[in-house]
Amino acid sequence: MRLDLAAAGFHVAPPQPLTDEEQGGVAAYIEDGRVVVDWLPHARLDRAALATADNDGTDDEDAVRYYAVRNAMDTALAAILTGFRYTIRRRRRPHSRLGHIVA
Repeated sequence: MRLDLAAAGFHVAPPQPLTDEEQGGVAAYIEDGRVVVDWLPHARLDRAALATADNDGTDDEDAVRYYAVRNAMDTALAAILTGFRYTIRRRRRPHSRLGHIVA
């Protein structure tokens, strides 16, 4: 699956946490015996969005960008994994992070 994601043009990142030097990308890893695929933004955007966690973030430009990217990439990942004939199930994770469980 990592090769399929790379063939689709994604940078396949290591599982979290990313260091300041690492860019974001797709992370595929095993959790509770299942394959999970997540989109990880660059650490800079992730930190900026986390800094707004004290309020609802709707007025903060970094939070708006973070959620726009997160939602777009979640949709794109679902379409690409399905296009490669993987069976997926969306899942909500803590802190509103999204992921796909691949069957």
